[in-house]
Amino acid sequence: MTTVANPTQGSQHSSTSEPRGRFVAWIWIGLAVSAPFHGILLAVLSSIHVGVGGTTGTSIQTIEIALVDAEPLSPSTGSTSSGSESTPEVRAAETDFGGAEFMIAGLPDPTGNSQGDAAVVAEGAEGLFASGGGGGSGGIGNGMGGGTTFFGVGGRGRRIGYVIDKSGSMGIDDRMLQAKVELVRSIVSLPDYASVCVALFDDDFITLDKEGGFIKCRDESVGRLKGWIMDVGQGGGTNPVSAFQFVLSRPERPDVVFFMSDGEIPPDAADEILRMNRRGPNTVIHCIAFGQAAATAPLRRIAAETGGTFSVSASRSSP
Repeated sequence: MTTVANPTQGSQHSSTSEPRGRFVAWIWIGLAVSAPFHGILLAVLSSIHVGVGGTTGTSIQTIEIALVDAEPLSPSTGSTSSGSESTPEVRAAETDFGGAEFMIAGLPDPTGNSQGDAAVVAEGAEGLFASGGGGGSGGIGNGMGGGTTFFGVGGRGRRIGYVIDKSGSMGIDDRMLQAKVELVRSIVSLPDYASVCVALFDDDFITLDKEGGFIKCRDESVGRLKGWIMDVGQGGGTNPVSAFQFVLSRPERPDVVFFMSDGEIPPDAADEILRMNRRGPNTVIHCIAFGQAAATAPLRRIAAETGGTFSVSASRSSP
C-alpha cells in the first residue's frame, strides 16, 4: 500500500510554528537588553548612601515653641474715644518740680481776647479731655532724641525750644522764680546730645545766644545757661510773637516748644504764631497757662493746631 502525504497538513504545521518561534526570539532579545540595564541600575543605587541624622556637615536645628496665656488688652489712659486729632489734651500740672512747690489748678473757662474763644470752638477744643496731645514723661514731639518735662508736660526731641513769659506780672507770688527753677530743671534733665533754645519774652525777647540760638546740653554750656536764666528779671508787657519768630526761624527747627504765659497775649498773636509754624515742618507747641489770670483760649488754640497739649498751673501762694 502506498501512502500519499497530505500537503495541506504540512503547510498548517509550518505556519503555526513560525509565529511561536518569533515570539520566543523576542523574549530572548528582551532579556538580553534588560539584564545589563537592570544591572547598571542596581550598581548605581547601591553606590548612593542615604544618611539620617548623620555627620554630613549639615546640623538639624530644633525649634521649641511655648504657648502662654495672652494678657488682656486694656484701653489707653491717655485718650478717650471721643477725641480728634485737632483737640488738645488739657492736663493739670504735676505737683513736684525739683524744689518749687505747686498746687493743681482748676481748669477755668476760656478767657482772653475774642480771637481765642471763637477759635477754640472752631477747632473742636471744647471737648477738653479728648485726646489730641501727649503729656507725661513720654510726651509729644520728634520720637528721636531726648525727653524732658516742663510743668508736668512731656516733650521729646533733639532740639527743644522754651518760650517763657518774663513780663511784670511774673513777679507776683514769685512766679518768675518758680518758672526759672522749673526751666533749669527741665534743661538739666536732657541728654548731652540734645540742644535747647531759650527765649524769655515781655514786649520783646532776650536769649543767651542770638546768633546760633540752640545750645548743646553739655556741662559747660548748661552751666552758663543756668547762670544766665537765674539772673534774668521780670518786667514789661506780654507779647510772645518776636520770641516765636526767633525760635521758629532757626536753620534747624525745634522738634517741640514749651510755651508758658501768665497773662493775656495780643489779639493777633495766636494767628501770627500759627502762621510762622506753617512755614516749615510742624513744631509741636505745648502751652502752659501759669496762674488763673492767664488768657487760656489762645493757648488752647495754639496747642490744638500744632498737636500739642494745654495745661494750667498755679503757684502754691496764689489766691
